[in-house]
Order: sequence, then structure tokens, then C-alpha cells
Amino acid sequence: MASETRIWEASSKDEEEKYKAILKDRVENSPYYQLLGLKIVGLGSGWAEFELEAGEKLWNAGGTVHGGATASIADAAAGVALSTLIDYSNEKPVSVELKINFCSAVKDGTMRARGEIIKRGAKINVCETRVHIKDRLVAVMVSTLMVVPRAPVQEVRT
Repeated sequence: MASETRIWEASSKDEEEKYKAILKDRVENSPYYQLLGLKIVGLGSGWAEFELEAGEKLWNAGGTVHGGATASIADAAAGVALSTLIDYSNEKPVSVELKINFCSAVKDGTMRARGEIIKRGAKINVCETRVHIKDRLVAVMVSTLMVVPRAPVQEVRT
């Protein structure tokens, strides 16, 4: 890619390569992220930021953004934040519990979620994620994530 937009704070070449792998694996190759329109806009050691355009495609029957869409952007930020702290080539983060407080309803605008790891453990980790539209707090989520080994890649037989 000739003109690559850099969205991460890498302190070394190895860390930069790790962040590129995270972007490719967790964001670019995720059909669910593509379906929702999730975009990563910031990445650093122990944190990640995503944006999601709110609008009619995400509305519930009441005409506001469905809570599942808000929880999805928060969960994405949490998982990618933890990805920056683990041995990403051999481990992966898995959400095991989410607790989210919805603070205000959303109809449209750009939702931004910032997830930050607040407790790092060998297996169990805690992340706090805040979702905003501009200066308005939309939701706060605290999640528990587990670090698990990556399964070996299986050869596809045709």
C-alpha cells in the first residue's frame, strides 16, 4: 500500500508489525465488522478506538440505535485493546462477560468507542469501554476477557 494511513502508536518495528496483523485479522477479515460498518480509528498499547455511523440501518423498532449495535462497537474496542498486549501470533482474546450501561439513546451521528484494559492478568482481563457521540456519553461497558491459545490452522481439503 503506497500511502498507508497510520492509526496506531507503535514504539518499535515489532509492535508495528503486530498492530498491522491485528488490523488485518480482527478488523479487515471480520464479516461482522464489515456488516455493521465498524472502523478502527486508533490503536495503542492496551487501548483501541472504533467508529460506527449510527443511522436507520441500525435502528430498533423504536427508531433508535439497537443496543446490540452499541454493545458490538464496545466489545470490538475491548477485544482489540487486549490484542495489543498479548502474544498475538499464539493467543487470542475472547469476551466472557459484558456489563453495559446505556446512558443516552442514539438516532444518528458517529459513535466512537474507546476500550482500555484496566486490569491485565495472565488469563483473565478487564476492560472499560466508553461510547460517545461527540461529547455525549452513550454507553459505558465493563467487560471480562480471557486469553486463550490460538488453534492450529487446519488445512482445507478439496
